[in-house]
Amino acid sequence: MEATKNRKRDRTGEIYGDYTIVRPAENDREWIARCSCGRERIVKNDNIWKLKRCKSCAAKLRTKNKKPKKDKFTEMKNWMRPKRPKFKYDVLYELDCPQCVYSCEGKLVNEYRNTASFEVVECNEHDRMLIRNLGNRVSVRKKDVTELCPKN
Repeated sequence: MEATKNRKRDRTGEIYGDYTIVRPAENDREWIARCSCGRERIVKNDNIWKLKRCKSCAAKLRTKNKKPKKDKFTEMKNWMRPKRPKFKYDVLYELDCPQCVYSCEGKLVNEYRNTASFEVVECNEHDRMLIRNLGNRVSVRKKDVTELCPKN
């Protein structure tokens, strides 16, 4: 009976994760295991149950399942845009601009969540200099804008 206690267990052919035990190593307590990708490694008897996959296989899995990064600029641009646009690009609007004395007319350039920027088409003579200094563009709160009826 004592002879069977000291005999080493033959683990060749056993499978642990992606590894298959190929043969015993030079040391009595170590085995040579081969991964499904073909890499071999020496494993101790105590750690044989921890085998899952080699580092190169794990790296391939990580890069394979990785989502592409989003561009921060496009994320920010989408965040600024309103979910439901209120204005149309080809319509004239009456603008109650806080910088101007009189209301003026303009076309939509860009729309944001609470504000919109317009290119001024017509304005009063008193405000013309001010609007020219602003580059003929004005930012106005959405609630200060009314649509003009198109002429038929």
